[in-house]
Amino acid sequence: MDEKGYVFTPATLLLLIPVIIVAIAYSGILNELNMASNVVIGGDVTSTTALNVFNSMEKGTSDAGRSAAFNTTRKVIDEHKFFPNTGNESSSKAYIKERILYTMNDYIIQSCKDMEVQTGREIYLNGESVTNTTTQLIYPEDITITQENPYGFYVIIRGGIPIRVTQKDQSYEGVTPTIKVPVSIQGLEDPYIWLNTNYLNSNLIFSYPEYKEGAINPYNFDLTVDKPNHRIQFLWDCLNGTGNPSDIGNRPYYFPDEHGLSFFDRLENRTNATSTAAPNARFSSFIIGDPLYNYHNTSYVSRLDHEYFTYSPSNPPTVTDIKIKYTGTDYSFADPTGSTFYISTYYLNYFQLKANY
Repeated sequence: MDEKGYVFTPATLLLLIPVIIVAIAYSGILNELNMASNVVIGGDVTSTTALNVFNSMEKGTSDAGRSAAFNTTRKVIDEHKFFPNTGNESSSKAYIKERILYTMNDYIIQSCKDMEVQTGREIYLNGESVTNTTTQLIYPEDITITQENPYGFYVIIRGGIPIRVTQKDQSYEGVTPTIKVPVSIQGLEDPYIWLNTNYLNSNLIFSYPEYKEGAINPYNFDLTVDKPNHRIQFLWDCLNGTGNPSDIGNRPYYFPDEHGLSFFDRLENRTNATSTAAPNARFSSFIIGDPLYNYHNTSYVSRLDHEYFTYSPSNPPTVTDIKIKYTGTDYSFADPTGSTFYISTYYLNYFQLKANY
């Protein structure tokens, strides 16, 4: 009889015994499941930590690349001195790589330290343990810089860098994948324009939005002609540029140009003849006004940037201004400052423009 007055018959007791046994066994299973779950969860944290190391490498490289590009342009402008032209080697690219390594290592090391505190794991990268005295995990031979388009470059961290994440009996060992990080240069100051115009002109690198890659006429400079206002669209828009941010004059857009200069060429004051960049990594812009009139002693100079700066009175290129006919009168097409827009015959044809409209 129980405390409530119920009587347990022998048959009832026989029915309860298996339940008690199952409960005891189930309790043991639960303990084993909890132990197994702890192992699985611990392994997940360990492998996830390794994945987070890869992510920090990518994020740190992206931030470091943009910071390095900005600091390099400022170095040229502030010191009023281009990087040396060292033939096939790019001195500006070497400097950017050095700055990327310095900033990227700081970011990755701090991220790994934070992850060790948060997860209780120990992290080893490239054979180095992450400690308070660690100063470098990625080395010069681990990264390369390539440029495959005009408006940025890629920082590539080689694959195969050893990584190990450990905690007690759990360990993740492997190698890093190849990490390819794009770095945009849009919005950066162009030192090539700044120094070559004797600090009179400032230009920010922004891409010409009407360029249509692969089109029969990719530039669309003369899609329409506004004769009453003596303008050609979108050539006028390209010259007028970015809406004049910071109210510092007109800042024309940049456009892909296989005969132009790459970002690194501009940091080294190269010419299209001395450039070592691939054609698809080069671009050009236009010069607004005529800032070097006293130096050239004539306004009859192509306003394409690298032609304007390499103008030689002893060997000037064939140049023309574009005429717009309106009510029987020829008007010379002018830029937003009111200066007559001159262009070489070669680029007139290259952009599929006409001498008269």
